[in-house]
Amino acid sequence: MRFTRLIAVICGAIFFAAAPSSAAEKTLRLGFTALPTSKGNPYKTTATTAYTFFTAMFDPLTQIDDQGKVHPWLALEWAPENETTWRFKLRPNVSFSNGEPFDAAAVKTSIDFLLSDGAAAQTVARDIDFIAGARVIDALTIEITTKSPNILLPRYLSGINIVAPKQFTKLGLEGFAQAPIGTGSFQLVTWDPEKVTMSAFTGSWRAPKVARLEVLALPDGTSRLQALETGRVDVATNINPDDIGRLEAAGHRLYSRNPTRIMVVAFEAVRAGSPFRDVRVRQAMNYAVNRQAIVDSLLGGLTQPASQPAAAVAVGYMPDLKPYPYDPAKARALLKSAGYEKGFSFVMEVPNGQLANDGAVAQQIAADLAAVGVRAEIREIDFATVVRNMSQGNWKGLAMFTDFAIAPSLDLMRAFTRHSCRWATPWFCDPAIEPTLAEAERTFDLERRIQLTQKAGKHYRDVAASLFLYPGISLDGLSPRVTQWQPWNDNFMYHLADVKDSK
Repeated sequence: MRFTRLIAVICGAIFFAAAPSSAAEKTLRLGFTALPTSKGNPYKTTATTAYTFFTAMFDPLTQIDDQGKVHPWLALEWAPENETTWRFKLRPNVSFSNGEPFDAAAVKTSIDFLLSDGAAAQTVARDIDFIAGARVIDALTIEITTKSPNILLPRYLSGINIVAPKQFTKLGLEGFAQAPIGTGSFQLVTWDPEKVTMSAFTGSWRAPKVARLEVLALPDGTSRLQALETGRVDVATNINPDDIGRLEAAGHRLYSRNPTRIMVVAFEAVRAGSPFRDVRVRQAMNYAVNRQAIVDSLLGGLTQPASQPAAAVAVGYMPDLKPYPYDPAKARALLKSAGYEKGFSFVMEVPNGQLANDGAVAQQIAADLAAVGVRAEIREIDFATVVRNMSQGNWKGLAMFTDFAIAPSLDLMRAFTRHSCRWATPWFCDPAIEPTLAEAERTFDLERRIQLTQKAGKHYRDVAASLFLYPGISLDGLSPRVTQWQPWNDNFMYHLADVKDSK
């Protein structure tokens, strides 16, 4: 059998250079909005905060760059045997931080767990529920079968972090979450409520350039800004655009990560009595909000109004699709035709402080809606509640500030899983598009899959499944001490990160 070899230049000696001897003197300190609520369980969620955190300790089989290209990671080569069977050649001479060898049996342990009943509550398990099983061919060859054809399997494997099999089997999921072991650049030292400390795993196949990593939970944007200014952290994530000038004047730099999600206000369009069950009401919301003004005044012009549920890097993105124009008169006309000439009131749940100026954006949305007679009451909630509400259907209002998220696979079909009838507790369900989604998932023709995904994306745009806002921006503030910072999308390349020697 011939393998399709997909090794990129960046996966060579320069990209994975060994850590310099001066690494022993260096500590990299990060300010995050939160620590993963499930601690070291890499399968509970693929939310951005957890995703950026776990790449320090774990590795998947594949990785995806800012251009959406799939690269070798723990797997070096792969090819389909037939439409439902793939073989992957694994990277040799890799070990976990506890000394266990990385091999095909380790991959099988991770996949077997995700396919088991015990993984039913894990987001990663739902993402790869099309996988049927894994079989060890030899120490460095794993065969993966799917329930139906899936041409994008290598993309989805970028979301499966491989765990140390003996540690995982011995401790179980809950115990492993307290003592996680992976093949990544760092290994856990301590996990406190507001701070995680890791040390360099110098035996990693992608050894880091610093000896120590500290991650601080700083949920408020102001606290992350101040931590960067005072030198408490070297990198502060999710900086507000309003603070760019202040930081640059003080000698700090800003890094804008590649957008992988479209920020939206999702509507409860299933619940009986909700005005958002009417497509005209949802379309009116899209015409009523001046997204260009929001981008210009609140987001520093760093993004643009969204034309669809897909970010530009996604499989299924349509470059020629246009956003809804700002047209309050048309919004009022649609509301009138839907029987809401005098408007209506609803509660919108917003996770303030998690994303760039999200609170101010929500207030501006409410102001624009008020201008067409729709009264939005903003209710602030924490991000953990957002995740729980989306998983369990515990919305207290009729709308929620969320996203169409495609990471880690960067496939728009992943976002449709959540925003469709197939979700366990759906808030949007349009049976008309379900056959298209189903066909897209099972075709082994890549071009056909892209065409069907684009068809679904246009449908979601046309029926205004959500209030489509803009590609989400993630600004990292970097202190002058940081000499190298190079994420791929929201995946932090911890082995490349570097800082000046401590004095």
